[in-house]
Amino acid sequence: MTLARAQRLAGVTLDNADLTQLITLVQTAPWIAKVGPAKKLKPGELTRGLMHIPQGEAQTALRGVVRLVADLPRDSTPVVVWQDRGSELEIDTAATSLSCRVGVVTVGVAVSCDQLSEQAVIEVPLGVGTAERPTGLVMSALTHLAGPSVVVDRWADAITAFAWECVVETARRLCELAGADAGGRPLTPGAIGAESKALIIQPMSPHRAR
Repeated sequence: MTLARAQRLAGVTLDNADLTQLITLVQTAPWIAKVGPAKKLKPGELTRGLMHIPQGEAQTALRGVVRLVADLPRDSTPVVVWQDRGSELEIDTAATSLSCRVGVVTVGVAVSCDQLSEQAVIEVPLGVGTAERPTGLVMSALTHLAGPSVVVDRWADAITAFAWECVVETARRLCELAGADAGGRPLTPGAIGAESKALIIQPMSPHRAR
């Protein structure tokens, strides 16, 4: 895949440094070849192979899409301020982190507010499948996150939703850049999992819209 075609699939241009880095990562990654041929896939079919993405590279991929999840304009500050019923929470999207252990993807969300003396990182563990026990796109989350009560009591649901969307959007972008099916449609995530220090993604051909 040429860089220009990859950019068209991902909807980015050369001056978007984060996503350009993501595209370059996918082009050169050895794990991308393990997906197997996609051009013969029919709607709804999974690829033969799985992408086992090292944690560091998964982190790079996430950093490439987190601004899109936060709906931040290009070349703007990476900081976004959430507002809810008179309260505000500052999110530093550039500090968003991702770590993996067997069956769990944890997203770290860096937050600040007037009631905190310094920035805090709220960790959001998401239960996912494994290579041996795939669960598709089903994920589970905690009802209460660990962290300062002034933050988690008000913002836990929003932070969890942000973390979940970061993981799903990262998987979606990586699948799009992994190839296209028999109809020329970019692949989409069919399953997300985790193992120690690696994110697992199985691409699939998207179902045909009726």
